[in-house]
Amino acid sequence: MTGHQNMAEQSIQTVGVIGLGKMGNPMGRLLAAKGFSVVGYDLSEAACQAAAKHNVAIAKSPAELAQKCGLVIVVTGFEHEAEAALFGENGVIAGARPGTVVAVASTISPSGMRGIAKRLEARGLVPLDIPLCRGEPAAEAGKLLITGGGDATERARQVQPP
Repeated sequence: MTGHQNMAEQSIQTVGVIGLGKMGNPMGRLLAAKGFSVVGYDLSEAACQAAAKHNVAIAKSPAELAQKCGLVIVVTGFEHEAEAALFGENGVIAGARPGTVVAVASTISPSGMRGIAKRLEARGLVPLDIPLCRGEPAAEAGKLLITGGGDATERARQVQPP
Protein backbone atom coordinates (compact mmCIF):
# COMPACT_ATOMS: atom_id res chain seq x y z
CA MET A 1 0.00 0.00 0.00
CA THR A 2 1.43 3.37 -0.95
CA GLY A 3 1.53 6.42 1.31
CA HIS A 4 -1.06 8.02 -0.96
CA GLN A 5 -3.47 5.10 -0.50
CA ASN A 6 -2.78 4.94 3.23
CA MET A 7 -3.49 8.67 3.70
CA ALA A 8 -6.66 8.37 1.59
CA GLU A 9 -8.01 5.67 3.92
CA GLN A 10 -7.32 7.48 7.20
CA SER A 11 -10.08 9.14 9.13
CA ILE A 12 -10.17 12.91 8.98
CA GLN A 13 -9.29 14.68 12.24
CA THR A 14 -8.47 18.19 11.05
CA VAL A 15 -10.44 20.07 8.41
CA GLY A 16 -9.27 23.22 6.67
CA VAL A 17 -11.70 25.79 5.30
CA ILE A 18 -10.41 28.32 2.79
CA GLY A 19 -12.89 31.15 2.40
CA LEU A 20 -14.53 32.15 5.69
CA GLY A 21 -17.36 34.20 4.25
CA LYS A 22 -21.10 33.55 4.05
CA MET A 23 -20.72 29.82 3.43
CA GLY A 24 -17.28 28.95 4.82
CA ASN A 25 -17.70 30.63 8.20
CA PRO A 26 -20.78 28.62 9.21
CA MET A 27 -19.21 25.46 7.79
CA GLY A 28 -16.11 25.96 9.94
CA ARG A 29 -18.14 26.84 13.02
CA LEU A 30 -20.39 23.80 12.69
CA LEU A 31 -17.47 21.44 12.01
CA ALA A 32 -15.74 22.73 15.16
CA ALA A 33 -18.96 22.22 17.13
CA LYS A 34 -19.10 18.65 15.77
CA GLY A 35 -15.68 17.98 17.33
CA PHE A 36 -13.33 18.42 14.39
CA SER A 37 -10.20 20.46 14.71
CA VAL A 38 -10.76 23.25 12.16
CA VAL A 39 -8.20 25.56 10.58
CA GLY A 40 -9.40 28.48 8.46
CA TYR A 41 -7.94 30.97 6.03
CA ASP A 42 -9.37 34.05 4.36
CA LEU A 43 -7.90 37.18 2.81
CA SER A 44 -10.26 39.22 5.01
CA GLU A 45 -9.01 39.84 8.53
CA ALA A 46 -12.60 40.47 9.67
CA ALA A 47 -13.69 37.05 8.36
CA CYS A 48 -10.76 35.43 10.17
CA GLN A 49 -11.63 37.18 13.42
CA ALA A 50 -15.29 36.11 13.14
CA ALA A 51 -14.28 32.47 12.58
CA ALA A 52 -11.75 32.53 15.42
CA LYS A 53 -14.59 33.34 17.84
CA HIS A 54 -15.98 29.87 17.07
CA ASN A 55 -12.88 27.75 17.76
CA VAL A 56 -11.50 27.95 14.23
CA ALA A 57 -7.70 28.28 14.27
CA ILE A 58 -6.48 30.77 11.68
CA ALA A 59 -3.63 29.97 9.29
CA LYS A 60 -1.41 32.60 7.70
CA SER A 61 -1.66 31.02 4.24
CA PRO A 62 -3.40 28.18 2.39
CA ALA A 63 -0.07 26.30 2.48
CA GLU A 64 0.09 26.52 6.29
CA LEU A 65 -3.54 25.41 6.52
CA ALA A 66 -2.92 22.43 4.20
CA GLN A 67 0.07 21.25 6.28
CA LYS A 68 -2.27 20.66 9.21
CA CYS A 69 -5.29 19.09 7.50
CA GLY A 70 -6.44 15.76 6.10
CA LEU A 71 -9.27 17.53 4.28
CA VAL A 72 -9.12 21.01 2.77
CA ILE A 73 -12.42 22.59 1.70
CA VAL A 74 -12.16 25.52 -0.71
CA VAL A 75 -15.24 27.75 -0.41
CA THR A 76 -14.27 30.78 -2.46
CA GLY A 77 -16.76 32.58 -4.67
CA PHE A 78 -15.11 32.19 -8.04
CA GLU A 79 -12.85 29.90 -10.04
CA HIS A 80 -9.94 32.34 -10.16
CA GLU A 81 -10.03 32.63 -6.35
CA ALA A 82 -9.98 28.86 -5.96
CA GLU A 83 -7.08 28.62 -8.43
CA ALA A 84 -5.10 31.22 -6.45
CA ALA A 85 -5.78 29.47 -3.13
CA LEU A 86 -4.74 26.11 -4.55
CA PHE A 87 -1.88 26.91 -6.91
CA GLY A 88 -0.76 30.47 -6.14
CA GLU A 89 2.17 31.55 -4.00
CA ASN A 90 1.82 29.79 -0.62
CA GLY A 91 -1.15 27.88 -2.02
CA VAL A 92 -2.48 24.54 -0.87
CA ILE A 93 -0.12 22.55 -3.09
CA ALA A 94 2.86 24.13 -1.33
CA GLY A 95 1.84 22.62 2.01
CA ALA A 96 -0.40 19.59 1.50
CA ARG A 97 0.87 16.07 2.09
CA PRO A 98 0.27 13.43 -0.59
CA GLY A 99 -3.16 11.89 -0.09
CA THR A 100 -4.73 15.03 1.35
CA VAL A 101 -8.33 15.39 0.16
CA VAL A 102 -8.98 18.76 -1.49
CA ALA A 103 -12.72 19.43 -1.77
CA VAL A 104 -13.65 22.32 -4.04
CA ALA A 105 -17.00 23.92 -3.20
CA SER A 106 -16.41 27.09 -5.22
CA THR A 107 -18.43 28.05 -8.29
CA ILE A 108 -16.40 26.41 -11.03
CA SER A 109 -17.20 25.23 -14.54
CA PRO A 110 -17.04 21.47 -15.17
CA SER A 111 -14.02 21.90 -17.45
CA GLY A 112 -12.35 24.13 -14.86
CA MET A 113 -12.87 21.50 -12.17
CA ARG A 114 -11.46 18.78 -14.42
CA GLY A 115 -8.34 20.91 -14.92
CA ILE A 116 -8.01 21.57 -11.19
CA ALA A 117 -8.47 17.86 -10.46
CA LYS A 118 -5.69 16.89 -12.89
CA ARG A 119 -3.30 19.41 -11.36
CA LEU A 120 -4.09 18.22 -7.82
CA GLU A 121 -3.69 14.57 -8.78
CA ALA A 122 -0.32 15.34 -10.37
CA ARG A 123 0.81 16.49 -6.89
CA GLY A 124 -0.51 13.35 -5.18
CA LEU A 125 -3.58 15.11 -3.78
CA VAL A 126 -7.11 13.70 -3.93
CA PRO A 127 -9.61 16.08 -5.59
CA LEU A 128 -13.27 16.14 -4.66
CA ASP A 129 -15.86 18.29 -6.43
CA ILE A 130 -18.52 19.30 -3.87
CA PRO A 131 -21.10 21.77 -5.17
CA LEU A 132 -23.13 23.36 -2.37
CA CYS A 133 -26.90 23.76 -2.60
CA ARG A 134 -29.48 25.68 -0.56
CA GLY A 135 -27.46 28.82 0.15
CA GLU A 136 -26.47 30.88 3.15
CA PRO A 137 -29.50 30.18 5.41
CA ALA A 138 -28.88 26.44 5.03
CA ALA A 139 -25.18 26.92 5.77
CA GLU A 140 -26.05 28.77 8.98
CA ALA A 141 -28.49 26.02 10.00
CA GLY A 142 -26.17 23.15 9.10
CA LYS A 143 -28.58 22.04 6.36
CA LEU A 144 -26.50 22.43 3.21
CA LEU A 145 -27.04 19.89 0.49
CA ILE A 146 -23.52 18.85 -0.45
CA THR A 147 -23.17 16.65 -3.49
CA GLY A 148 -19.83 15.07 -4.18
CA GLY A 149 -17.88 13.50 -6.94
CA GLY A 150 -14.45 11.94 -6.64
CA ASP A 151 -12.53 9.00 -5.23
CA ALA A 152 -12.59 10.38 -1.68
CA THR A 153 -16.37 10.84 -1.41
CA GLU A 154 -16.78 8.13 1.24
CA ARG A 155 -13.81 9.33 3.28
CA ALA A 156 -15.11 12.90 3.32
CA ARG A 157 -18.66 11.83 4.19
CA GLN A 158 -17.71 11.69 7.91
CA VAL A 159 -17.52 15.49 7.83
CA GLN A 160 -21.08 15.94 6.50
CA PRO A 161 -23.96 16.61 8.85
CA PRO A 162 -26.20 13.59 9.55
